[in-house]
Amino acid sequence: MLQNSFDSRRPAKVIRRYEAQGEVLGPVRSVLLASRELYWSRHILWHLFVRDFVAGFRQKLLGYLWIVLVPLLGIASFVFMQLTGILNPGDTAFPYPIYVFVGTTIWGVFVSSLMAVANGLISNTDLVMRTNIPKIGLAITGLASIFYNLLVNLFVLALLMAVFGRMPSAWALLYPLAVLPIIMFGVGIGLMLSVVGAVARDVTGMFTTLINLLMYVTPVVYTADFQNLTLQRIVRWNPLTYLVDTPRSLFVLGIVPDAWGYVFATVFSILVLWLGVHAFYLIKDKVAERL
Repeated sequence: MLQNSFDSRRPAKVIRRYEAQGEVLGPVRSVLLASRELYWSRHILWHLFVRDFVAGFRQKLLGYLWIVLVPLLGIASFVFMQLTGILNPGDTAFPYPIYVFVGTTIWGVFVSSLMAVANGLISNTDLVMRTNIPKIGLAITGLASIFYNLLVNLFVLALLMAVFGRMPSAWALLYPLAVLPIIMFGVGIGLMLSVVGAVARDVTGMFTTLINLLMYVTPVVYTADFQNLTLQRIVRWNPLTYLVDTPRSLFVLGIVPDAWGYVFATVFSILVLWLGVHAFYLIKDKVAERL
């Protein structure tokens, strides 16, 4: 009797059932939502962007001299191998130091945009956890370093062309627009990695290694002409071939070597960016609990 009366006074167990309430966004709605969120938070994102951009000019050991030396040191090994005959880049149509400098600059923009976006959420962990700033905005604020590096490299390129007595073509003004597709390509891949990398952080490192290997099948430090037909096909089907070679040729020579190849590579970059935004919104809500 006592046991029964005790059981009757026990509060009934409350069973909670959770159901998914969020609507799964389609690819088009993901892009529209990203546009709205970036517009609503444009002021705070601009403040973060300017902060990171200005920070690039600070804390330099050798000041402005170091800004000039770093890009030149980056191409020194390739120029040395070309002068000694170890590396045969092919007929570059203009001095090889200029060729390799522009190529490595564009490739650096691609890799930097990819890594800046991929690590954007991790580097802004406090803001992700404590604020309502859209996560996609925090992911792309790292692009400030891209524009800083691009500005510095344009200044160094002007000095380098003056040394070799070359003048930029009249179409060099379109260089920033010509580089834009490869930035979109990097941002698209970076958005995918930013949410995946926040959950499995070794994925970003592994993918970076693969990207570095991809440079050797992209005409960054050599021309795209090969006697080996298989290698030539790989380079020709590589969209990065056109995204690197077109801005370089446009800046120095004022020509577009393969207009259709560049168009198709640009369309492919837009598609990758679109897929990156969609993938980001599919799993972005799982990021905060893993940071």
